[in-house]
Amino acid sequence: MIRQTTLKKYADEVFYRPHIQKYLKENVSRFPFKNVKNWSPEILVSDTCGVNTAGQIWLNSKYADEIPILEMSKWILASDKEAKRVVRHEIAHIVQFLCKYDEIGTWHGRGFNIALKIVSPKNYKRGKHSDRGWHETSDILKARKVFHPLTKVR
Repeated sequence: MIRQTTLKKYADEVFYRPHIQKYLKENVSRFPFKNVKNWSPEILVSDTCGVNTAGQIWLNSKYADEIPILEMSKWILASDKEAKRVVRHEIAHIVQFLCKYDEIGTWHGRGFNIALKIVSPKNYKRGKHSDRGWHETSDILKARKVFHPLTKVR
């Protein structure tokens, strides 16, 4: 099981990758966020965000000095690989927001695909290794059943 501190380090590592920072410097168009330096999310682990929700990002669209919070379901931490996938997915939502890609389609539509391709160039496509969503493992299923006893395999 991956720890919250490890996920925070990973979120910082992903968010501060040089290609992501360069992209943000050139493309952030949402005022007052143009000069924001620290938008790597804080990690909050809840028992559950929902039966099928492994993580969600909380952003304040009015105040640039408030750091986003990435809330994660405790059950997704049963798999290091899937927890990191959720971190990349949610950081893509931050990029989507900062670059105003949320105005292109839906939260998981065209704008999200653009942002995900920036954050996760190797894993943005659909399929088994995609960062578009998390993937069920036996460990995750066991952990989900603790909070959601009626859970069925997806």
